Parts: sequence; C-alpha cells; structure tokens
Amino acid sequence: MLFVVPDFYDDFHCIAGQCRHSCCIGWEIDIDEESFAYYSGIEGEIGRALRDNISAWPTPHFILGENERCPFLKENGLCRLILSLGEDSLCHICREHPRFYNDFSDRTEAGLGLCCEEAVRLLLEGDSPLNLLCYDDSGGESPTPEERALFALREKIFSLLNDSSRPLYSCMVSCAECCAAPMPDLNMARWARFYMGLERLDPAWSEALQLLDCRGGEVVLPDSLDGIKYRRIAAYFVYRHFASAGSPAQAYDMLAFAILSTAMVCALETLGLDCGEALRLYSAEIEYSDENIGLILNKIRE
Repeated sequence: MLFVVPDFYDDFHCIAGQCRHSCCIGWEIDIDEESFAYYSGIEGEIGRALRDNISAWPTPHFILGENERCPFLKENGLCRLILSLGEDSLCHICREHPRFYNDFSDRTEAGLGLCCEEAVRLLLEGDSPLNLLCYDDSGGESPTPEERALFALREKIFSLLNDSSRPLYSCMVSCAECCAAPMPDLNMARWARFYMGLERLDPAWSEALQLLDCRGGEVVLPDSLDGIKYRRIAAYFVYRHFASAGSPAQAYDMLAFAILSTAMVCALETLGLDCGEALRLYSAEIEYSDENIGLILNKIRE
C-alpha cells in the first residue's frame, strides 16, 4: 500500500499560540465516539469542564463559546486539554486537522488543508516544483483501470505545470488540451460576482471579492500568473482535487477548478492582498464547503 504526501507534509507542526487564524475558532468541532467515551470518564476539574462543554446531540460536539471559540482554547492560543491531559487526549478531528486523506485501491494520498496558515507558508516557501513523496508499505490492491488512467493523466499535467521553459498560463492551456477541453473562463470580475452568491463566512473574504468585482479588469492574468509560487499552488490544487474526478472523462471539471482557484488567488495578490492570506481565505471559504465546490463545478460546466 502506497502512502503519498507533498514535499512539505513532514515539515508541518501546529504553531498553536503563534497562529493568527486559530482552527479552534469559527469551526464546528465534532467528537468521535472513542474520544467521547474517554472524556465521559475523566474525573476532577477538567472532567467537569468537559461534561459542561460537550453536547451529545445530535452528534457529540464541543459547545462553542463567544465568537465561536472552542471552550478549551485559552487566551494565549493554547489548548487546555493538551496542557492538562496531553496531546493524546485530543479528539480525532483536532488531532488530524488540517490533514486530509484521499483513499484509492493501491494508495492513500495525504495532504495539508490550506485553510491553515502554516500549511500555506510551507507550500509557498518551496523554491522548486511540487514534489510528491511516496512511501511503500507493501501489500494493498492494484489500482483500477480508471485510477491508473487518471494518475497517468495527472502526471502529464504535473509535468506540464512544472515546465519552467514556458509561461504558466501557456502550460495551463496545454493541460486543458490534455483533457480535450478549452481553458476555463478567467474573467475575474465575473467570477467574483458569482462567488459573492456562494455561502460566505469571513467578512475578509467578502471584502476581497468586492475588491475583485470592482477592479478585476486591472488583472492581466497571462502576465501575472507565473513563477514557481503559482506553479506550486496550481499543482497542489490539482493534487488535492483532480483524483476525485473518478475517471479521465470527468477530469476536466477538477482541472478547471484548480486553474480557476489558482487564478483567483493570483488576481487577489495582483490587487494588493498578501498571497498567503488570499490562499488561506480561498481554501477556508471554498475547499471546505462541498456545496460551494459543487456550485462552482456546475458553473464551469455551463
């Protein structure tokens, strides 16, 4: 069985109190059954605090406090559970976040969600094309014919995106041609208006979209959309989403989504936003909403 990760995966460590955008604020935190049973048996002051701040209905979860803060998040950004009971006391979602896993017949592909500012920093500080590290634990099934074809197509797309002898926009055009499709529409003002109609959580994201709506005409993507930073961003969007297409015949939708996502981040940076913050906002608002992704894919198919 293969375990595949991007080149910065093993360098990740939660920066806890140094994080400016804590994942312990503004996110629903469900508790897995094993952790719920463990918490129910904890005694003393921390046990009472756990029972006072957990609801079992409809699914066990922490009861968020003011400003949607986890009740165990201290003012200094540290976790009271870790300080009192150790890291092993964390429930599954807290222990794994921001990691994600995509399972296939012969492999598991893991990565770090870009809603996390430290994951973004690690991705952007790379000065070479995104590289995938593959660990072989032996065993496992053979990939299905559909998976084999999809991975082969993805490798071709990675190769094109990493071709520094050509502008990235030109490489993207060639990627679309590999899927027998045209480049997606990259009118950023038009897309900003569409994104404004999606579910939005952070006021900073709404402000970014309003800026793009008003000044999107100033963005010249074929010129701005280049450099190793954006090659890594594009490849990472492909890595996270492309294989979920299921087959090469459905691959264009996910490729178009990856290209559009990269272009949106680039457009926001062109208009003055920090690239890392634009990428973090985009991921939190779009990648973590199946509904938003579905609506964008439907729009791409029009």
